[in-house]
Amino acid sequence: MKVLVYANNSKEDYGEWLNNTATILSKEKIEYEVISSISLTKDIKADALIVFGGDGTILSLTEFCNKNNIPIIGINAGKVGFLTEFEAKDTALAIKLLKNGNLKQDKRVALSVNLNGKEYIGLNDAVLSRVYSDKIEGLVVSVSVNFDDIFVDKITGDGVIVSTPTGSTAYSLSAGGAILSPGINAFIMTPLSSHSLHSRPIVFSADTTCSLKLESNFGGLFIDGKKVAYLSCGDVVKISKLPTQTVFLRREDSDFFCKLDTKLNVQRRNG
Repeated sequence: MKVLVYANNSKEDYGEWLNNTATILSKEKIEYEVISSISLTKDIKADALIVFGGDGTILSLTEFCNKNNIPIIGINAGKVGFLTEFEAKDTALAIKLLKNGNLKQDKRVALSVNLNGKEYIGLNDAVLSRVYSDKIEGLVVSVSVNFDDIFVDKITGDGVIVSTPTGSTAYSLSAGGAILSPGINAFIMTPLSSHSLHSRPIVFSADTTCSLKLESNFGGLFIDGKKVAYLSCGDVVKISKLPTQTVFLRREDSDFFCKLDTKLNVQRRNG
Protein backbone atom coordinates (compact mmCIF):
# COMPACT_ATOMS: atom_id res chain seq x y z
CA MET A 1 0.00 0.00 0.00
CA LYS A 2 1.20 3.50 -0.89
CA VAL A 3 -0.33 6.69 0.52
CA LEU A 4 0.21 10.28 -0.61
CA VAL A 5 0.06 13.10 1.94
CA TYR A 6 -0.76 16.73 1.15
CA ALA A 7 -1.26 19.65 3.52
CA ASN A 8 -2.33 23.24 2.98
CA ASN A 9 0.92 25.05 3.75
CA SER A 10 -0.86 28.29 4.61
CA LYS A 11 -2.11 26.71 7.84
CA GLU A 12 -0.17 27.27 11.05
CA ASP A 13 0.01 23.56 11.94
CA TYR A 14 1.14 22.49 8.45
CA GLY A 15 4.51 21.05 9.56
CA GLU A 16 3.10 19.33 12.63
CA TRP A 17 0.42 17.53 10.58
CA LEU A 18 2.96 16.23 8.08
CA ASN A 19 5.43 15.07 10.73
CA ASN A 20 2.72 13.39 12.79
CA THR A 21 1.27 11.62 9.75
CA ALA A 22 4.69 10.45 8.58
CA THR A 23 5.35 8.98 12.04
CA ILE A 24 2.03 7.11 12.05
CA LEU A 25 2.47 5.76 8.51
CA SER A 26 5.99 4.58 9.30
CA LYS A 27 4.77 2.85 12.45
CA GLU A 28 2.06 1.09 10.41
CA LYS A 29 4.70 0.13 7.81
CA ILE A 30 2.82 1.93 5.03
CA GLU A 31 4.80 3.40 2.14
CA TYR A 32 4.12 7.13 1.78
CA GLU A 33 5.10 10.23 -0.16
CA VAL A 34 4.55 13.84 0.87
CA ILE A 35 3.55 15.80 -2.21
CA SER A 36 3.40 19.52 -3.00
CA SER A 37 1.57 21.56 -5.63
CA ILE A 38 4.41 20.84 -8.05
CA SER A 39 3.61 17.10 -7.84
CA LEU A 40 0.07 17.68 -9.10
CA THR A 41 1.28 17.79 -12.71
CA LYS A 42 2.76 14.29 -12.48
CA ASP A 43 1.31 10.82 -13.05
CA ILE A 44 1.47 9.03 -9.70
CA LYS A 45 0.12 5.67 -8.55
CA ALA A 46 -1.20 5.44 -4.99
CA ASP A 47 -3.94 3.79 -2.95
CA ALA A 48 -5.09 6.98 -1.24
CA LEU A 49 -4.34 10.68 -0.77
CA ILE A 50 -4.57 12.08 2.76
CA VAL A 51 -5.41 15.79 2.55
CA PHE A 52 -5.10 18.25 5.43
CA GLY A 53 -7.15 21.34 4.61
CA GLY A 54 -10.65 22.62 4.00
CA ASP A 55 -12.99 22.17 1.08
CA GLY A 56 -10.99 24.62 -1.04
CA THR A 57 -7.83 22.56 -0.61
CA ILE A 58 -9.63 19.39 -1.63
CA LEU A 59 -11.19 21.06 -4.66
CA SER A 60 -7.73 22.10 -5.85
CA LEU A 61 -6.69 18.42 -5.85
CA THR A 62 -9.67 16.80 -7.53
CA GLU A 63 -8.35 17.05 -11.09
CA PHE A 64 -5.10 15.36 -10.01
CA CYS A 65 -7.01 12.61 -8.19
CA ASN A 66 -9.42 12.03 -11.09
CA LYS A 67 -6.54 11.79 -13.55
CA ASN A 68 -4.61 9.29 -11.39
CA ASN A 69 -7.64 7.42 -10.00
CA ILE A 70 -6.65 8.11 -6.38
CA PRO A 71 -9.31 8.24 -3.63
CA ILE A 72 -9.22 11.09 -1.11
CA ILE A 73 -9.24 11.00 2.69
CA GLY A 74 -10.09 14.51 3.81
CA ILE A 75 -8.90 15.72 7.22
CA ASN A 76 -10.52 18.98 8.24
CA ALA A 77 -8.32 22.01 8.72
CA GLY A 78 -10.73 24.58 7.35
CA LYS A 79 -13.93 26.30 8.45
CA VAL A 80 -16.75 24.08 7.17
CA GLY A 81 -15.33 20.85 5.79
CA PHE A 82 -18.28 19.36 3.92
CA LEU A 83 -15.85 17.20 1.92
CA THR A 84 -13.64 16.11 4.80
CA GLU A 85 -14.27 13.03 6.93
CA PHE A 86 -11.91 13.31 9.90
CA GLU A 87 -10.49 15.92 12.25
CA ALA A 88 -6.71 16.24 12.70
CA LYS A 89 -6.89 14.46 16.08
CA ASP A 90 -8.33 11.41 14.29
CA THR A 91 -5.44 10.99 11.83
CA ALA A 92 -4.20 7.76 13.43
CA LEU A 93 -7.73 6.32 13.32
CA ALA A 94 -8.11 7.25 9.65
CA ILE A 95 -4.85 5.49 8.78
CA LYS A 96 -5.78 2.40 10.81
CA LEU A 97 -9.17 2.16 9.09
CA LEU A 98 -7.49 2.57 5.69
CA LYS A 99 -4.92 -0.15 6.42
CA ASN A 100 -7.62 -2.57 7.58
CA GLY A 101 -9.90 -1.88 4.61
CA ASN A 102 -12.63 -0.40 6.80
CA LEU A 103 -13.36 2.72 4.77
CA LYS A 104 -16.15 2.89 2.20
CA GLN A 105 -16.06 4.62 -1.16
CA ASP A 106 -18.14 7.74 -1.72
CA LYS A 107 -18.20 8.38 -5.47
CA ARG A 108 -19.04 11.90 -6.69
CA VAL A 109 -19.87 13.05 -10.22
CA ALA A 110 -17.79 15.92 -11.55
CA LEU A 111 -18.12 18.46 -14.36
CA SER A 112 -16.34 18.54 -17.69
CA VAL A 113 -16.44 22.18 -18.80
CA ASN A 114 -15.48 22.96 -22.38
CA LEU A 115 -14.69 26.44 -23.68
CA ASN A 116 -13.22 26.94 -27.14
CA GLY A 117 -11.87 23.39 -27.22
CA LYS A 118 -10.22 23.53 -23.79
CA GLU A 119 -11.51 21.30 -20.99
CA TYR A 120 -11.71 22.27 -17.33
CA ILE A 121 -12.73 19.95 -14.51
CA GLY A 122 -14.89 20.97 -11.56
CA LEU A 123 -16.18 19.01 -8.59
CA ASN A 124 -18.40 21.78 -7.24
CA ASP A 125 -19.61 24.08 -9.98
CA ALA A 126 -19.12 26.12 -13.12
CA VAL A 127 -20.25 29.74 -13.00
CA LEU A 128 -20.73 32.19 -15.86
CA SER A 129 -21.07 35.58 -14.24
CA ARG A 130 -20.57 39.30 -14.48
CA VAL A 131 -17.04 40.51 -13.74
CA TYR A 132 -16.20 43.39 -11.44
CA SER A 133 -13.17 45.45 -12.45
CA ASP A 134 -11.93 49.03 -12.38
CA LYS A 135 -11.48 48.78 -16.14
CA ILE A 136 -14.79 47.09 -16.92
CA GLU A 137 -18.24 48.35 -16.02
CA GLY A 138 -20.07 45.87 -13.80
CA LEU A 139 -23.02 45.46 -16.13
CA VAL A 140 -25.44 42.56 -15.89
CA VAL A 141 -24.93 39.56 -18.12
CA SER A 142 -27.42 37.77 -20.35
CA VAL A 143 -27.00 34.02 -20.71
CA SER A 144 -28.96 31.64 -22.93
CA VAL A 145 -29.32 28.20 -21.35
CA ASN A 146 -29.82 25.04 -23.44
CA PHE A 147 -30.13 21.40 -22.35
CA ASP A 148 -29.06 19.09 -25.20
CA ASP A 149 -29.68 21.89 -27.74
CA ILE A 150 -33.19 22.52 -26.37
CA PHE A 151 -33.68 26.14 -25.30
CA VAL A 152 -34.52 26.45 -21.60
CA ASP A 153 -34.24 30.10 -20.59
CA LYS A 154 -32.47 33.39 -21.17
CA ILE A 155 -31.25 34.69 -17.84
CA THR A 156 -30.33 38.33 -17.34
CA GLY A 157 -28.73 39.22 -14.05
CA ASP A 158 -25.49 38.37 -12.27
CA GLY A 159 -25.02 35.05 -14.03
CA VAL A 160 -25.70 31.31 -13.90
CA ILE A 161 -24.37 28.49 -11.72
CA VAL A 162 -24.28 24.88 -12.91
CA SER A 163 -23.58 22.70 -9.90
CA THR A 164 -22.99 19.05 -9.09
CA PRO A 165 -24.66 17.44 -6.07
CA THR A 166 -21.38 18.04 -4.22
CA GLY A 167 -21.48 21.74 -5.07
CA SER A 168 -25.18 22.07 -4.27
CA THR A 169 -24.26 22.86 -0.64
CA ALA A 170 -21.91 25.66 -1.75
CA TYR A 171 -22.50 28.70 -4.01
CA SER A 172 -25.70 27.30 -5.49
CA LEU A 173 -27.23 26.89 -2.03
CA SER A 174 -26.40 30.51 -1.18
CA ALA A 175 -28.15 31.58 -4.39
CA GLY A 176 -31.34 29.70 -3.52
CA GLY A 177 -30.65 26.33 -5.16
CA ALA A 178 -31.81 22.99 -3.78
CA ILE A 179 -29.53 20.57 -1.91
CA LEU A 180 -28.94 17.43 -3.98
CA SER A 181 -28.13 14.09 -2.38
CA PRO A 182 -24.54 13.07 -3.33
CA GLY A 183 -25.56 9.85 -5.08
CA ILE A 184 -28.09 11.40 -7.45
CA ASN A 185 -27.21 11.51 -11.16
CA ALA A 186 -28.23 15.13 -11.62
CA PHE A 187 -26.96 18.70 -11.80
CA ILE A 188 -28.68 21.94 -10.87
CA MET A 189 -28.78 25.17 -12.87
CA THR A 190 -29.22 28.15 -10.53
CA PRO A 191 -29.71 31.74 -11.79
CA LEU A 192 -27.80 34.47 -9.96
CA SER A 193 -29.97 37.49 -9.07
CA SER A 194 -32.13 37.11 -12.15
CA HIS A 195 -34.08 40.19 -13.28
CA SER A 196 -37.06 37.97 -14.12
CA LEU A 197 -39.26 36.32 -11.50
CA HIS A 198 -39.84 33.27 -13.73
CA SER A 199 -36.15 32.24 -13.72
CA ARG A 200 -35.75 29.57 -11.06
CA PRO A 201 -33.27 26.77 -10.25
CA ILE A 202 -33.74 23.68 -12.41
CA VAL A 203 -32.53 20.18 -11.54
CA PHE A 204 -31.63 18.21 -14.67
CA SER A 205 -30.07 14.87 -15.60
CA ALA A 206 -26.28 14.68 -15.40
CA ASP A 207 -26.40 12.80 -18.71
CA THR A 208 -27.52 16.04 -20.35
CA THR A 209 -25.14 18.58 -21.88
CA CYS A 210 -25.85 22.08 -20.62
CA SER A 211 -24.79 24.96 -22.89
CA LEU A 212 -24.40 28.50 -21.62
CA LYS A 213 -24.11 31.15 -24.34
CA LEU A 214 -23.08 34.67 -23.35
CA GLU A 215 -25.44 37.12 -25.07
CA SER A 216 -23.95 40.28 -23.52
CA ASN A 217 -20.58 41.92 -24.04
CA PHE A 218 -18.41 40.54 -21.26
CA GLY A 219 -18.34 37.92 -18.53
CA GLY A 220 -16.17 35.48 -16.64
CA LEU A 221 -16.02 31.70 -16.29
CA PHE A 222 -15.25 30.40 -12.82
CA ILE A 223 -14.65 26.73 -11.95
CA ASP A 224 -14.83 25.75 -8.27
CA GLY A 225 -14.42 29.39 -7.31
CA LYS A 226 -11.40 30.15 -9.51
CA LYS A 227 -11.51 32.35 -12.61
CA VAL A 228 -10.35 30.37 -15.63
CA ALA A 229 -11.33 32.66 -18.52
CA TYR A 230 -12.90 35.92 -19.59
CA LEU A 231 -15.75 35.58 -22.09
CA SER A 232 -16.97 37.73 -24.97
CA CYS A 233 -20.40 37.95 -26.55
CA GLY A 234 -21.19 34.73 -28.42
CA ASP A 235 -18.89 32.48 -26.43
CA VAL A 236 -20.46 29.13 -25.49
CA VAL A 237 -19.60 27.07 -22.41
CA LYS A 238 -20.57 23.39 -22.69
CA ILE A 239 -20.96 21.49 -19.43
CA SER A 240 -21.34 17.72 -19.17
CA LYS A 241 -20.60 14.87 -16.78
CA LEU A 242 -16.96 13.88 -16.49
CA PRO A 243 -16.55 10.17 -17.39
CA THR A 244 -14.47 9.53 -14.25
CA GLN A 245 -15.65 10.15 -10.71
CA THR A 246 -14.01 11.73 -7.71
CA VAL A 247 -13.79 9.13 -4.93
CA PHE A 248 -13.67 9.87 -1.20
CA LEU A 249 -12.94 7.31 1.50
CA ARG A 250 -15.25 7.59 4.49
CA ARG A 251 -16.11 5.78 7.71
CA GLU A 252 -18.56 2.91 7.32
CA ASP A 253 -21.17 4.83 9.35
CA SER A 254 -20.65 8.16 7.56
CA ASP A 255 -24.01 9.90 7.02
CA PHE A 256 -24.32 12.83 4.58
CA PHE A 257 -27.55 14.15 6.09
CA CYS A 258 -26.18 14.05 9.62
CA LYS A 259 -23.10 15.92 8.42
CA LEU A 260 -25.29 18.40 6.56
CA ASP A 261 -27.28 19.19 9.69
CA THR A 262 -24.12 19.49 11.80
CA LYS A 263 -22.24 21.73 9.40
CA LEU A 264 -25.14 24.08 8.71
CA ASN A 265 -25.99 24.42 12.40
CA VAL A 266 -22.36 25.07 13.28
CA GLN A 267 -22.33 27.90 10.79
CA ARG A 268 -25.43 29.44 12.38
CA ARG A 269 -24.01 29.20 15.89
CA ASN A 270 -20.68 30.70 14.90
CA GLY A 271 -22.23 33.40 12.73
